[in-house]
Amino acid sequence: MAPLLAPADLEPGQVVVDYGCGPGGLALELARCTGPSGHVHGVDLNADFVGMARQALADAGFAAFTTVHHATDDRIPLDDAQADRLVCKNVMEYVPDVAATLAEFRRVVRPGGIVHIIDSDWGMLVVEPLGATRLRELMDAASLAFRTPHIGRILYSEMKRAGFSDVSVAIRAGADTEGRMLPVLQHVAQFAEVSGKFEQKRVDAILTEVRQSIAEGACLMTLPQFMVTGRA
Repeated sequence: MAPLLAPADLEPGQVVVDYGCGPGGLALELARCTGPSGHVHGVDLNADFVGMARQALADAGFAAFTTVHHATDDRIPLDDAQADRLVCKNVMEYVPDVAATLAEFRRVVRPGGIVHIIDSDWGMLVVEPLGATRLRELMDAASLAFRTPHIGRILYSEMKRAGFSDVSVAIRAGADTEGRMLPVLQHVAQFAEVSGKFEQKRVDAILTEVRQSIAEGACLMTLPQFMVTGRA
């Protein structure tokens, strides 16, 4: 996680927003960085995730300097210019309006503060042995799972348009040859089946082929993570 968070320049004492905090895994890392002299605000639309994140932070002894907010819409429940940093990991691909969400990030972060976004670009997913054509068909069928599946490649220009300064972009791509990304592929395959474009037997055949490739030590999967950082 540390390499993904490095561009955010996190330090003790900062106020940090974790936008789309989910069950709290990233918020725990952020709280370790900011310490008791800072404060981490987790934000999520999912009430179950909010409860899980609160429990995880409490179990880690971080309750006194963290707050998890249940958002009811796309507005962050904080006043203007309240945060030194905002971190958003694998959430922007799902938001209904990228420009509006970036404007909300600018509102919440103090002038000179940093917004750091980490997200995927599903057009760059590699799953061998499926090959490019079959994988593209699978992703096209599963497109209802994402609002903006190619968010990674457009985040840099979107942040520039949103008025952020000193915008930088870096890409990290690890090679998974052990099958750690299989749950990601299973998630995609589920949506391909739900769409009605892939029959269950076709989905099952694809997953069986990939599992067999993993067992044989011949599988390769990767999904690049774009890290885009700018100042408010």
